[in-house]
Amino acid sequence: MTDFKSPTIQVIVIEWQPQLMAPYIYNELQAAVGEMRLVALQPGNYQDILRCNIVHCPLIEPEAAVQDERLPLYQLQKTLSDGWIVDQTLDGRYLFMSPRNSGISNSWKHPDPNYDPKAYELPTRSADDGSLRHIPSYEALSYTWGTPDNEEHVCVTDPDDALRMSSWLRVRANLATALRHLRYPDRQRTLWVDAISINQADIDERGRQVKRMSQIYPLSENVIIWIGRESEDSALALETLRYFGEQVEYIISHRWGDAPNAQELDWWRDGHTLPYDEKTWKSIFSLLHRPWFERVWVLQEALSCNRVLLQCGRDSIPWVSVRKALLVLRQKTSILPPDIRGRLFAYARGLMAPPLASSEHLLLWTRNQKCTDAQDRIYGILGLLDPKIVAKIEVDYSIPVWKTYSRLVLAENEVYQKLNMLNHCNVMTRCEGCPTWVPNWGQPIEGANTGYLSIRRFYASARSSAVAKLIEPAYRLQVAGRRVDTICRVGHNLSGTFAEIIDEILDWAPEEPHSDTYVSGGLSIDAYVEVLVRGRTSDRALGNNPCPSIRRLSELLTQAIASAKLDDEVAREFKDCFFVNECLFTTREGYLGVCAKGLREDDEIAVILGCDFPMLLRPRGSNQHEVVGPCFVHGLMLGEALKPPLEPPWKDVLPVTRGWALSYFINPQTGELLKDDPRLGSLPAGWEEVTTLDPFLPPFVFKNQETGQISMNDPRMSAEAIRQRGIVLETLELI
Repeated sequence: MTDFKSPTIQVIVIEWQPQLMAPYIYNELQAAVGEMRLVALQPGNYQDILRCNIVHCPLIEPEAAVQDERLPLYQLQKTLSDGWIVDQTLDGRYLFMSPRNSGISNSWKHPDPNYDPKAYELPTRSADDGSLRHIPSYEALSYTWGTPDNEEHVCVTDPDDALRMSSWLRVRANLATALRHLRYPDRQRTLWVDAISINQADIDERGRQVKRMSQIYPLSENVIIWIGRESEDSALALETLRYFGEQVEYIISHRWGDAPNAQELDWWRDGHTLPYDEKTWKSIFSLLHRPWFERVWVLQEALSCNRVLLQCGRDSIPWVSVRKALLVLRQKTSILPPDIRGRLFAYARGLMAPPLASSEHLLLWTRNQKCTDAQDRIYGILGLLDPKIVAKIEVDYSIPVWKTYSRLVLAENEVYQKLNMLNHCNVMTRCEGCPTWVPNWGQPIEGANTGYLSIRRFYASARSSAVAKLIEPAYRLQVAGRRVDTICRVGHNLSGTFAEIIDEILDWAPEEPHSDTYVSGGLSIDAYVEVLVRGRTSDRALGNNPCPSIRRLSELLTQAIASAKLDDEVAREFKDCFFVNECLFTTREGYLGVCAKGLREDDEIAVILGCDFPMLLRPRGSNQHEVVGPCFVHGLMLGEALKPPLEPPWKDVLPVTRGWALSYFINPQTGELLKDDPRLGSLPAGWEEVTTLDPFLPPFVFKNQETGQISMNDPRMSAEAIRQRGIVLETLELI
């Protein structure tokens, strides 16, 4: 932990009188040359008057950039022996993870000592190379504004005009405290601080600068996260997270393990108990409830680059240590105190922003965070979204909130030909008076199943391209899809763990577990357990996977049904079975599923092109439908509604690569593995599958050799190609 305590210097403080000065008047930024304002914080001791200069300078990308000449991960993986995995950590380094249970520690070095380190070591940025930094150099501050109570004045001077009278700016107390802690006693410190660097009274400037956040923070020398003054237990919390973060590593394919040279080799394991007393857990709880951790805007600032420090009072630790610690602690559900578990589960979604997870995951996070304006649930994360999406979204605080939300749905369709934003719709939380296909990101999520949307684990529409059209002025959305079935039975509203709702689970279980068959094939008990855990089983994974198999879960549940008892082993294996305001349902044809509350009998299940989850719709006549929300339905999660059945013995597997669960096909009898779907045939002429390092796209995409078009969607799954296979698609109007 770094201590920034400055030497004690005795000074005479001369009281100043801002009422005798004029308020600071902002000069307009020259947008044509990309100007921004920097705050030159003048030296002083803690109690001295806050003084600064405000200077304009263009925000220009450096002439040179550090070239990452490392091998792509998929190529480096080919150099490893069986069982070894190489992947990227949160701070961009390559980690070599040893075979599970091998007793070999993870390493920053290739297992082959003769392998060239340049192929995998992260290039370093020289502190002496000015061409790699923005000139002038500055640090960017991430903090919360706080309330307007107890504002302080900052004296603004003009270094170019000694005769010009100083002026003043009012800043809120939290920023004033941060500036007092951050200023040096003997030299100037240059910062970018939004409350000062942006003319908050100029709405147009504010909108332009908001879209530049994705440049301002990454181009800074450092990002400083200010979370407030120290408290009686803040140092304990920071030291605990720092040390825990040094013991673990988290990689972007959602795996974690021991850090190279870790002192505590088992701390990363989910069930390993940590030596923390009540005081320690309480300190972490208090830290996570500081205002900074509750706001929307600050996350994109914290994740903007790898040069980030979190500072509390005079104490600071690397932000990456905090991020690692929270992501790994989140997995320890069985040992965490309930209040910590609840906070971590909601907050850690944001820490898995792209490329760790999809933008949908990030949007789930914003719903539980605070912001002054509801539109900031979108605007506050623009710096973390795909620039191609951001280019389609105009920052405009004058339009209704729901129209801002709708623009994200439409942008996703325009850029990717996807409609996964519909997965955030819910009949119980929709915006009053707005179209039902527009998500309400201003309300907390309903349903635990939506917590898995963004791990990209399902493909109900089988990597198809959306066919969507906005009908104005009614603001209806025409989409293409297939209505599959109708709901005939809806269960009670459920909330709780497997053990807490065991009676309802047993009530919905198949009457004859050993013989009842499911509508899409196999035993009904197998379908039922996969619905209960929402597909989190080892069956569709390749290699080692900590999740139990469907067969194992079915055996345990069958035993529980027979004995009408629940033992610890059953509860432990069903740890991923938990409900949050959800209900089970069945259809007329016999499908079984789970969704958030609000479902009714006679609602319909549809698979919409470009949408990865089946969607529940409510008919409203004349082929018009209200959107009820997404659902998990066994037998409809992997494109079954849009493709012919998979011929035995082939089965789907979904290995995770760079945060994406990619569809492969395996023959369990021979072990043969296919990347191409045997049902679809060859790619159309002129198309090829290629690799990409774009963090917002899957590792493998499709390229049109003639036009250069890149698509995450399979050209064999266009609406026309689907119809040619005999699948009947409809045009559905979402109102």
